[in-house]
Amino acid sequence: MTVPANAVPESTYELLASAARTWPDAVATQWIPDPADYARCQAWTYADLAGTVTRIANGLARLGIQREDAVTLCGPNCSGLLAATLAAQAAGIAAPVSPALGADRIAGLIGRTGSPVLIAAGPESDPGLWQRLTAVARQAGVRAVIALRPDGAGVRPGRPAAHRPGRDLAMRASREKEQPR
Repeated sequence: MTVPANAVPESTYELLASAARTWPDAVATQWIPDPADYARCQAWTYADLAGTVTRIANGLARLGIQREDAVTLCGPNCSGLLAATLAAQAAGIAAPVSPALGADRIAGLIGRTGSPVLIAAGPESDPGLWQRLTAVARQAGVRAVIALRPDGAGVRPGRPAAHRPGRDLAMRASREKEQPR
């Protein structure tokens, strides 16, 4: 798909995919995973970020997430949360929730959105938050909880698979028009 230079992308995912095609090796985002070691910076290229977002969005689609479904995200700011938020927007509706809120408040927000999936800071990042959020997920009737690994946990994003029309669930989801509720 070639997008004219003056065309406005229809979604954040389309914008990211276009950037990954145009500048695959350019730095898309940088972060400091450990404030105590502020001189050590990590980065993702546009291709890295697009590949990670596509994989997460495809995983959400395999879990049954559709355009009208909310995906709750709760955790500290990290590269995984950025990618998961963009993926939730591609597959459904991103519903970020502050981890500083109490368990009852988070459960109430999940209940109001009807979110079937919670993407949460994993036990490696914050064991106490993980325990609290998994308990909240059970209380709220969430079908699946996805753990975010901390930055620098040894997982490096890979290049995205070639986009195949009709097979890339994230791209297909981003093209669908939102249905009236």
